[in-house]
Amino acid sequence: MSVVELTKENFDREVTEASGRVVVDFWTPGCGPCRALDSVLEELANAHPDVRFARMNAAAFPDVAWAFEVASAPTLVRFEGGVPTGRLVGLTSASRIEGFATGADV
Repeated sequence: MSVVELTKENFDREVTEASGRVVVDFWTPGCGPCRALDSVLEELANAHPDVRFARMNAAAFPDVAWAFEVASAPTLVRFEGGVPTGRLVGLTSASRIEGFATGADV
């Protein structure tokens, strides 16, 4: 499964109206740590088809980012049943992101 690109138009359908677990990567252009997460998220999306992975350009959609209290990039927000249930801020290890995404960190 690939990482879904989010816009203001598809955010609700893909995230807040989704019944399962969704991990959203709020990123910004020119952010080196954000680019470093790209391949990690793609690998995790392929390894965990039960979790939806998505990305949103926080600079292009600041109102959506602020609605979920995203103040810096990268920020990963985990949603379960459309409700935010956790966040990781900054670049971190692939294993920590995997635990966060799958709920193993809870």
